[in-house]
Amino acid sequence: MALKILDVVPRSQADRAGIKPGEEILKINEVVVRDEFDLSFYIAESRLILEVKSTKGRLRKVRIPHSKDRPLGLEVQPYKHKNCQNNCIFCFIDQMPRGLRRSLYQKDDDYLFSYVYGNYITLTNLSEAETQRIITQRIHPLYISLHTTDAVLRQQMMRSRHPVEPLQVLSRFSDHGISFHIQIVLVPGFNDGEALRRTITDLMRPGLRVLSIGIVPVGLTRFREGLYPLQAFEAKGARQVLQDIDIWRREFDSEIIYAADEFYVLAAQRVPPYSYYNDYPQIENGIGMLRFTHDEYFEMRSRWRGTLRKAAGQYLLVTSRSAAGLMQRIVKDLNKAPQTAQVRLQVVRNDFLGEHISVAGLLTFSDLMAQVHPEPGEGLILPDSMFNDEGLTLDGVHYLKLREHFPDRDILLVDQLFMSWEWV
Repeated sequence: MALKILDVVPRSQADRAGIKPGEEILKINEVVVRDEFDLSFYIAESRLILEVKSTKGRLRKVRIPHSKDRPLGLEVQPYKHKNCQNNCIFCFIDQMPRGLRRSLYQKDDDYLFSYVYGNYITLTNLSEAETQRIITQRIHPLYISLHTTDAVLRQQMMRSRHPVEPLQVLSRFSDHGISFHIQIVLVPGFNDGEALRRTITDLMRPGLRVLSIGIVPVGLTRFREGLYPLQAFEAKGARQVLQDIDIWRREFDSEIIYAADEFYVLAAQRVPPYSYYNDYPQIENGIGMLRFTHDEYFEMRSRWRGTLRKAAGQYLLVTSRSAAGLMQRIVKDLNKAPQTAQVRLQVVRNDFLGEHISVAGLLTFSDLMAQVHPEPGEGLILPDSMFNDEGLTLDGVHYLKLREHFPDRDILLVDQLFMSWEWV
């Protein structure tokens, strides 16, 4: 096992020690180096002895009096994540049609991605060596897709090649000081009701280092031909989930159990206040995002009004079904301000993926074009969550294409949390 060096920064500590591009690092201070994360972990020492293999295969030891105030100066081979080996009955990626961005079909299940990026892992992909590494290097908190603590039910839902006893793994991590956030994808008729109660009861055991429990509804697209037949949550079921969570928070005297915003939308209930979410541990999982956005807008309201006061005419604010109630309140508030451009709201259906998909981040360019028809002279305010880091929508269209379809229009892209915005 070795870590290849792609480049060395000139005049860096590594460069002065004679390390060259193309060479490989085998060990640091007699410990095997597997990847860039190992490198970051083991160079924390002030005195480093690197075992290096040259491009001609010769081994040597390089001593570096490492200063933590200066980077070592190595660019190494990027980490290649592990892919998911499960066949979950509710997998969202399996419900994606062909022809979308390639990255949308990647199923990572990697503990390092969990720690660094907050991606959820299933525990079924961990080798004993990786488990030991998590414990030794204290790689936490982890984000874990649990779904249920019942091993038999979990296997029915996840259809894993290597099923595990989830509570045993969580207990082992906890015994060694490893903490974790839990995600439960709730599927009607499977892990809800009494099964969910048993799961919550298990997770409330003393000694488990559970930081948060996020309960999210299963997401179902219209592309489910040949897949396991499932049902989506509706209003009655969503109300029951919210009622149960309120009971459990009181019963266990615990504030770490949360429902996804989508349950509140389905149940037509207002989301809880800021204090309920305890610094939003699972906001990227759609838990508390509506509340945070609401509070952030009112914190930034004067700047928003100032931006629209300088703009001319009227604006059409486009949103998804899940955020419609909140956006309606925001539009109403904006329109109260004197000398501010007036704003009207349009909710765009997700015809591309289907009626059960309601978040703005999964809206497509095709649905935008089919449904959004601004009045003459009316500008557009769009959620930037429609576009990924490369500026592409789910169906692969760059946001600059907006200029071709809406020439001579003011177009404003708004951060999904209403923290920032920019003109296109």
